[in-house]
Amino acid sequence: MDIKQDLSAEDFKLVFNTPLAAATLVAASSGGGFDMIKELTSASQFMASEAKKGGESGYGELVDSLLAAILGMSKDEGKTLEMQYEKSQDPKAMIAQVRQTVVNGWAVVAALPGADGFAKWVLDVARAAALAKTGGHFGFGNKSEIDAQEQAALDDLAGIMVVPAA
Repeated sequence: MDIKQDLSAEDFKLVFNTPLAAATLVAASSGGGFDMIKELTSASQFMASEAKKGGESGYGELVDSLLAAILGMSKDEGKTLEMQYEKSQDPKAMIAQVRQTVVNGWAVVAALPGADGFAKWVLDVARAAALAKTGGHFGFGNKSEIDAQEQAALDDLAGIMVVPAA
């Protein structure tokens, strides 16, 4: 499977943005801006470590194809694929836009072979964000635990990415 070739440009853009949108949804559910940066960095590092496995992520061909496509991109190409959100002063409106990216990205892949692996991978990316060490001051007192708001966001994501019965 070559996900970049098999999907339309718009559908690929949605799928490309789904994992970090899921991580953003979790990161925005609790904590402040600095914690959110740390959580998104953790999610990005998790994705990078999976990409380095070179087609052996364990999440299936769909994820491996997406990771290969991402690795093959230039920074400029990656930037052109980044989702542009409507700016708002209302954090809930921004979170709703990010959540909709996950919903739309999942709609693209839900019926594809390997969708269950994709769902697990996206949830693991989001979980990596939730488990980032946050809190404390100057690195002291940081905790790596999933709080109630992050768990609710993870549960919401799991509810979105339900693999349809065959």
